[in-house]
Amino acid sequence: MPVKKCRLFILVTLLSPLSLFSQYWQQDLRYSIDVTLNDTENTLDGFERIDYTNHSPDTLRFIWFHLWPNAYKNDKTAYTDQALQNGSTAFYFSQKDQKGYINRLDFKVDNITADVEDHPEHIDIVKLVLPTPLLPGKSVTITTPFHVKLPNFFNRGGYKGQHYYVAHWFPKPAVYDHKGWHPMPMLDHGEFYGEFGHFDVQITLPANYVVAATGELQNESEKKWLETRRSFTWIPETEKVKVKGITKVIKREFPVSSKETKTLHFIQDRIHDFAWVADKRFVVKQEAISLPSGKKVAAFAFHLPGAERWEKSLAYVATALQTNGAWIGEYPYNTVSVVQDIEGSSGGTEYPTLTVLDGDSDGLLELIIRHEVGHNWFYGILANNERDHPWMDEGINSLYDYRYIETHPAAGNIPLGTNKSISLYSIQERLTRTREAIAESQPVDLSSAAYNPENYNALVYHRTATLFQELEKEIGREAFDRAMQAYYEEWKFKHPYPEDMQAVFEKVSGKDLDAFFQNKLGKAATPASVVPRKPVFTNPFAAKKWLQAINQPDKGIITWSPAIGMNSYDRIMIGALLTNASLPPAPFQFLAIPLYATGTKQFNGLVKLNYSLYNQKGWLRKTDFFLNGARFSMDEATDQKGRETVLGVTKIVPGIRFTWREKTETSTRQRFVQWKSYFLQEDGFTFTPDTIVVGIDTTIEYRIGKEGTSRHLGQLRIQWEDFRALYPWKAELKAEVNADFLRLAFTGNYFFNYAKGGGMNLRFFAGKFLYLGEKTNEKQFLTDRYHLNMTGPIGYEDYTYSDYFVGRNRFEKIPSQQIMVRDGGFKVRTDLLSDKVGKTDDWLAAINLTTTIPQSINPLSILPVKIPLRAFFDIGTYAEPWARNSEEDRFLFDAGLQVSLFKETVNVYFPLIYSRAYKDYIQSVIGTKKFARSISFSIDLANFSPRKIIPTLHF
Repeated sequence: MPVKKCRLFILVTLLSPLSLFSQYWQQDLRYSIDVTLNDTENTLDGFERIDYTNHSPDTLRFIWFHLWPNAYKNDKTAYTDQALQNGSTAFYFSQKDQKGYINRLDFKVDNITADVEDHPEHIDIVKLVLPTPLLPGKSVTITTPFHVKLPNFFNRGGYKGQHYYVAHWFPKPAVYDHKGWHPMPMLDHGEFYGEFGHFDVQITLPANYVVAATGELQNESEKKWLETRRSFTWIPETEKVKVKGITKVIKREFPVSSKETKTLHFIQDRIHDFAWVADKRFVVKQEAISLPSGKKVAAFAFHLPGAERWEKSLAYVATALQTNGAWIGEYPYNTVSVVQDIEGSSGGTEYPTLTVLDGDSDGLLELIIRHEVGHNWFYGILANNERDHPWMDEGINSLYDYRYIETHPAAGNIPLGTNKSISLYSIQERLTRTREAIAESQPVDLSSAAYNPENYNALVYHRTATLFQELEKEIGREAFDRAMQAYYEEWKFKHPYPEDMQAVFEKVSGKDLDAFFQNKLGKAATPASVVPRKPVFTNPFAAKKWLQAINQPDKGIITWSPAIGMNSYDRIMIGALLTNASLPPAPFQFLAIPLYATGTKQFNGLVKLNYSLYNQKGWLRKTDFFLNGARFSMDEATDQKGRETVLGVTKIVPGIRFTWREKTETSTRQRFVQWKSYFLQEDGFTFTPDTIVVGIDTTIEYRIGKEGTSRHLGQLRIQWEDFRALYPWKAELKAEVNADFLRLAFTGNYFFNYAKGGGMNLRFFAGKFLYLGEKTNEKQFLTDRYHLNMTGPIGYEDYTYSDYFVGRNRFEKIPSQQIMVRDGGFKVRTDLLSDKVGKTDDWLAAINLTTTIPQSINPLSILPVKIPLRAFFDIGTYAEPWARNSEEDRFLFDAGLQVSLFKETVNVYFPLIYSRAYKDYIQSVIGTKKFARSISFSIDLANFSPRKIIPTLHF
């Protein structure tokens, strides 16, 4: 052989194995699992065998294993951290017996005991060290027993009573692909990535359980029994049980378990996970659904008795199979099951051939079934790495939900009464545009852990779908469908990545799609890119038009409605509200509420103007320029002839706020710096001699008039806040200044969560009052309302008119008992004294503690409505008692009960114990038999936050 040809032959011979391995490959697994449910201990005992074939070009010396039940073992797991970050403390404060874990593992590889090493960070991942390296093309058999303590239902499975939702329950190898190993911990949100394989699973449990599971049931006797479960009635009944020798009557939610057991056998090929649900109450619907090819799919619906909306469940399954089959490719499995989630989450979780879901209306149930069954394509068959590229699953699946809605418009509508509904699509679009408009958006192609719940919902699901709708318009629906079908055929039962999808779409469409896959999916939308919206002028009382406007996310909304207000001077005020506040917010927002006062016969009202500049990058996220104005009455007096004079106040407040950008979008922190200038025009009383009455006693009658005075106050406010679910806190530094003084105040709040709900709020205040220039008696008198208060300030001392007062300057009856929780924050009032207890023009410090009272000992729990009851304790000190020769108490305190209404917006305080100074005041001024007059209350509209009433939406 010539030398050149010989060299070429040797080169080709050496490179041919590498060229073989450069083609796509994936590992192959064959599972055999036997598991037994103990419904007394809520445990599983199992044995697993995995035949693992290494199709990679690499020699494997270890295999990463997921032990996901350990995610529920303690409060130091990735799941717990993310759950807290997402606002849930349920698992963190769960009891020991509510947690879960997996143990009793004894891994053997080809019957040789293998070493196991812990993951350096996550307790739900371990490394199985192979006794002998696994060469390319070779297989090993891995076996292990395992014991699982199922957790209470917190997230993805567990138990509730004797309802068992068993998911992510067995030792499972991580995926090894051309990008390496993919070990991943269980998370609160963020899906999974699994190796395809063959599953042969046997489940042993009491004989009267109905089981819904992945794959095809092999037991003919069980199939016949399920046919008898087309109806089932179970009414929870009572039974007597002995607890520590004491007989108690309890309500039994579940039928008694059968003493006999059964073993159910399920088999399924070409899947990457296995889940099952067991309940003794399930009603079972089943139907053979025909696909366009003539193939029959056995469809099952498992739901609780009396779930009427589930009557149509199999019809929804059928349309999902048929439409996805036509648009993407035929469903390859022989069974499909949908199971009612007894938690009523209005959402769902998918597993191969099985999904657990619920919907609280017919329209939502239809769309959720469609969505979750659709995951058999995007998750089950096209098994991309959902943790790193969740849009390939959730987003593409949502795209076909929206196509389905085109011909089934009622699907996804949330009913709001007779013939009225709101489109889930419109809600999603408005929320997504809101995230983009306020510069809190992110690129679509990020790992699931990079998103907060709002962005995960808005971007991974919704924005991905709408971006692919744009791609569909660009290349045409016909070409789009051909591309998706080609993608499905080429990559079904494999692990595609974004570049694989792009390659297929480019090949079919004949277009370079870098701009779409790299830019649109890889970059966040900027506030400037949000399309300007032509507004719709409407009001919420015209419900049909109002909902039509909301259901048009391309349009903004200018809302008008009647408005009503009230205070004890203006009496009832009637007017209108006009605002363009809506989602997404426009850069310029306004709110105007003109009101006519029936008491004073004058026009009052308020106006708020705000212009926001958002930055997608950089340390500053948002800059607000605002101008607020208001006019209301705030005092009144009647002279000796019955002539009434009412005083008013007008304020103009321009300002600017800078809001910092946090390091990550998952951060729960918020920081801002704000400057406000208060320009106030206040009326004051004048007294003019009017009539002189000469008699035995000469008296002078005065006419009461009014004259205006002006004042100005500058306010700098710096605030740090972390509204995390566990131990949230807030710190605020405020400096207020005018020509005569500088008022400095620091307020810190820290909330200590209780394990069984509620908690204790700790508030700390420290303030200092400084005179600018010489301190004089006149200056002390003129600045009195600005001085620091141990007791809650009254209306007169609300010097910026920022709180709402029913009767701002009343000194009698209920309106006079209103206070502000500011400065020292005490609840006992001493405002009838000329020199209030604890008021100072020097320094003051206080601590306020407020704790919830458990419902079990709350005397208000007997009422038909839930009214939170709290206890408060305040302690503080101030400058004057520390002066030499002072006889005042250096520390003051008060304590009592607090009733909080409307998410703590209105609080009523009942002082029960207090310092001697307060006791002397109550006895001498109020009287010991007039307890009602010692009660105080606050109305804190500034404390109202949307976070308190609007939960995070998930779908």
